[in-house]
Amino acid sequence: MPLFFAFGNLQLGTIFAVISSPSFRSIAGFTVKQALLSTFLAMIVGFPAAVHYARSNGRLSRLLGITTYIPFFFPSISMAIGFLAVYGRNGVFNNLMSFAGLERIQILYSLGAVLLGHVFYNAPIVILVLGNALRRLPSDVLESSKIDGSGRIRRLLRVELPLVTPAIINSALLIFTYCFTSFAVVLILGGAQFATLEVSIYMNFRLLAAPQNAVVLAVVQFVFIMLFGILISLSEKSSSFEHGEQYLEKNRFTGIYSWLFVLFEWIPILGALFSSFYDWTREEFIFGRITKLFAEKLVLLGTGLANTLVNSITLSFLAAVVTVSIAFFLSWQARDTSRGSRYLRIVSLIALSVTPSILAVSYLTVFGSFPVPLLLVLLYIVISLPVALNYISGQVIGAELAFLEAAQLDGASKLARVWYMIIPFFRSTIVYAATVVFAISMGEFGGSLILGSKDFPTFAVAIYRLNGSRYLLEARFLSSALGIIIISVVAISRWFAQKPERSIRSTP
Repeated sequence: MPLFFAFGNLQLGTIFAVISSPSFRSIAGFTVKQALLSTFLAMIVGFPAAVHYARSNGRLSRLLGITTYIPFFFPSISMAIGFLAVYGRNGVFNNLMSFAGLERIQILYSLGAVLLGHVFYNAPIVILVLGNALRRLPSDVLESSKIDGSGRIRRLLRVELPLVTPAIINSALLIFTYCFTSFAVVLILGGAQFATLEVSIYMNFRLLAAPQNAVVLAVVQFVFIMLFGILISLSEKSSSFEHGEQYLEKNRFTGIYSWLFVLFEWIPILGALFSSFYDWTREEFIFGRITKLFAEKLVLLGTGLANTLVNSITLSFLAAVVTVSIAFFLSWQARDTSRGSRYLRIVSLIALSVTPSILAVSYLTVFGSFPVPLLLVLLYIVISLPVALNYISGQVIGAELAFLEAAQLDGASKLARVWYMIIPFFRSTIVYAATVVFAISMGEFGGSLILGSKDFPTFAVAIYRLNGSRYLLEARFLSSALGIIIISVVAISRWFAQKPERSIRSTP
């Protein structure tokens, strides 16, 4: 809504001037081009790993499952700085090249770097969507195909892939949408010369002092994403077949490939961490320097690093509480209507269509006098609501809650039923959803950079500024630590959510 209020205040001449300009056509064309290339490469790279994930249940399969957390929970700033540490001119990869007697190569600040970053970030989506679809295929169908003499490749091409075509389309559309709206990958790995619509929104609003242009670009991108969301929704509806037990089959090629895939995904994360805790130039560990950073006020931040961390934790916690409350309320109300799931899908689609940069620009344009912390919390709520709503509604709608009727007949008040029965019953669901929202909020970068870059920098923005100053190693260490902690917390919370719920306490 704030976006359209901001758009309504623009003159038609300004709108047409922006849309008809050569720079807009160039930026829009590049946005589509890099998204198409990134989607194609991510699908190709992720496909063999998805097949292995679907046909195995060992340690490697579990590692692939954890890797699927990267696109959704690993902070984009941590990913970008990890790539700088590993693939930069003086990064781990080029240092190994130099040690082997080979010339260093320029990887970053190019289209190739943007594509590489997008493949890293989005290939796990193929495992999550396509791999799970393949895993749920009825084993008797695959066994029958094997008995009929079909080899692995023929069975895959003629039996399995046709059955999961909706999942293929869904994963491709989802990856395309993420690449289309990419911010940190393009801004940090590619640079301003490879600006997409999302990056251009930030540049026009903060660097070029052209907020009207930023609003026009935001509306154009919103329309694009809404169309993508509708296509994704349609592809999800058409994906229906009878699920069966997992069909297990050893494949040496996909096994070796999947180990290489795991290395590709985790080297930028772990490499940045292990290459940053020791300063080889000064021959000293950097832990003392990091402790000092937390203890003093930094001019480039306008505050202390500890304050940015406390602020981010506080805002993320508030966003988690509010978002989960809203998602649970909407999901609970949807239980009583036949069209509840459809309404929830519409809410999620609208929220998904608004990127952090779009939200930040519209908030500052319409609610510019509001406190920045409030705007940040609102931004975190909107961007995390679809994820929380999707998970909570899946647990709430259709749940067997006959005990509530019995408690009502026994005279238990509504408050007592909520506090002593509903909340304990869905405790694991609530905890996991809150953890996910907290993780998304802590790692959010694009919107936070626009909203609070001057007066209220978040921890992710602080890391970005440290990376652009003389605190390069410290930024690498902090970004890697932040990413690893978030992934670990989400994984542990997911394990907790999958445990059986405890018995419900009796009402007083």
